[in-house]
This record gives sequence, structure tokens and C-alpha cells, in this order.
Amino acid sequence: MKILEIHDLSKTFDGKKYVLSDCNFSLQQGRICAVVGESGSGKTTLIRLIAGLERPESGWIKINQQLVTDDQQIRSPQKRNVGLVFQDYALFPHLTVGQNIAFGLKEGKKERVEEQLRLIKMEGFAGRYPSELSGGQQQRVALARTLATQPNLLLLDEPFSNLDTDLKSDLRKEVQWIVKKLGISMIFITHDIFDAIDIADEIIFLKEGRIIRHRPVDQFFSAIKEVDLLKSLEELKSNAYRILDLLG
Repeated sequence: MKILEIHDLSKTFDGKKYVLSDCNFSLQQGRICAVVGESGSGKTTLIRLIAGLERPESGWIKINQQLVTDDQQIRSPQKRNVGLVFQDYALFPHLTVGQNIAFGLKEGKKERVEEQLRLIKMEGFAGRYPSELSGGQQQRVALARTLATQPNLLLLDEPFSNLDTDLKSDLRKEVQWIVKKLGISMIFITHDIFDAIDIADEIIFLKEGRIIRHRPVDQFFSAIKEVDLLKSLEELKSNAYRILDLLG
């Protein structure tokens, strides 16, 4: 089943230059999609439109087969059953970990908090404050707070950008495991092709507001003809746009 459908989506902030132009794609239930692009390519605008934080100039968005956005109407973020984790985590510094996770829940708070702490492997941290946590722990708590509301679709804004290399690799796998265990769909944006290759099922490449490629990760590799591009991960990163050209 398609959890997300986007058709001819376009957005401008000044009425002249389009940040996004004629974007079309869909995402199946349970899939992880990475949106890759340089700074200013429109990545953040895309997930803000999906979350309901912006209104498009044209096009429409369906979530779980329900129309939530077009150029005439916009359903509020609270009514989309979409979870958004911001790049800076946006934890409340004056609230404990448990209170952060429970924020926004109307009932069953204690049980839900305990369940989420087990899921992110942070039992015993409920009484700590964000300032007492590492960057990776803060990211996991932000993820748990979002998942506590049981969204159909999870959106992550540069979730690994503030972490060192070793921690980033571990957290990517943890996030992948959690999302697959819960069977939800996820879109995350990144400027780092390593993030996408490591855990995504499919990759969208954005350039100057346009989708220039959208492929499953396995096709991404099978389409590469020049073996020397795979000699090292660093070379893969530096040759990302050469790879796009090879995909045709």
C-alpha cells in the first residue's frame, strides 16, 4: 500500500524562484527513503510540505490515501499522523527524558514511556535531563518521543549530521532496526550519500529543487559500470554525481 503520494508539487517563497519544482514520487508502507542533495536543493522544504508546515503553490500530497495538501487546502500537522524529528532534536531542556517522551500523549503515558525507553535501549534514563545526555542519546529520545504518538510516516531532518563517524554508523543501524521492527515508513534527508546507502531502501536525489533520480538502493549499485568507483567509500562519496550520470 502507498503510504505517501506526491504529485506535481512545487513551492516558492518569493513568487519567483521555485525551491521545489514538479516533484512526483510515492512511498510504499514499510519502506525507508533517503532524500539526498546539497544545501539549498529543497530537501528541508520537501519534508516541511509533507509534515504540513508549508503550503505548496501547486500539486498535492496524499498520506495513507487521504488528501492532506493541495493549493486550496491544507490539513494541520496534528491531523496527518506524521512524526517529524528535527535536526537539533528539539527536546525540552526543562523536562526529563520521560516527560519529553510523554509530551503530547493524552493517556497511557507511563506505559508508553516505558515501552519507548525499551525500544531505544535507554531503560533507567527516564529521570535524566537532555543536558545529561550525549548527542546520540538525545537523538534516540527525540525519536522515541515522535514514535510514542504512533505515526504512519516518520520524517527525519538530517538525523545523523551532528554525530561523529563511529556514533553515526551505530545510530543509523539502530534507527533502521526500530523502523523495520515497527513496520512504519520513513523519509530522512541528508547531504551524505553514506547515510542513504547504509540504511535506505530507496534514494531520491534532489538538485536545485528537482528530483533528478529516484531508485531502489540495489538498482543504484547494479547500474554502476565503472568498478573503480567502488574502491573506497571516500571515493564513492566524492564521485556521487558521476554515479548519477552512469544511472542514465
